[in-house]
Amino acid sequence: MTKDVLISIKGLHSVRSTDPSGTGEDDEVEVISPGKYYFRNGKHYIEYEEPAQEGEDGMAVKSLVTLRGRRLEVIRRGIQYSKMVFEENTKSESWYMMPAGSVLAGFDVKQMQVSVSDELIEILVDYALEFNCEPVSQCSVRIRVIAKDSGLFHLT
Repeated sequence: MTKDVLISIKGLHSVRSTDPSGTGEDDEVEVISPGKYYFRNGKHYIEYEEPAQEGEDGMAVKSLVTLRGRRLEVIRRGIQYSKMVFEENTKSESWYMMPAGSVLAGFDVKQMQVSVSDELIEILVDYALEFNCEPVSQCSVRIRVIAKDSGLFHLT
């Protein structure tokens, strides 16, 4: 894969209420960003930056994604800091630090699929999200890393 890549991260959070109807909300977010890719010592590294959101004083969030086999780590730095580890059938916890304070985030990975080729890395993760040991939502995230010159990138 080339050094210059496009990264698409699409996440879905499904929050179910505790009332008998079981209704809830689905929140879908997608970020598309240019980035850099490199492979060293058996690990794939992807670096990218997300622009600041409204009200974040212009501070972008820099992210580093590492993939080794079926273990995914995402470190985000900027107005917030977090280190998230995803590994199938494994629960991990880490502190998620934001300007308003910190919360203990738990990631209980139910399923993870990884596909790596010369022009595309695709990772699908389904997990349960907890904050301070309390269930928050069921989540799925799809990460696609595409070589810029591959012609595979299409907006859908």
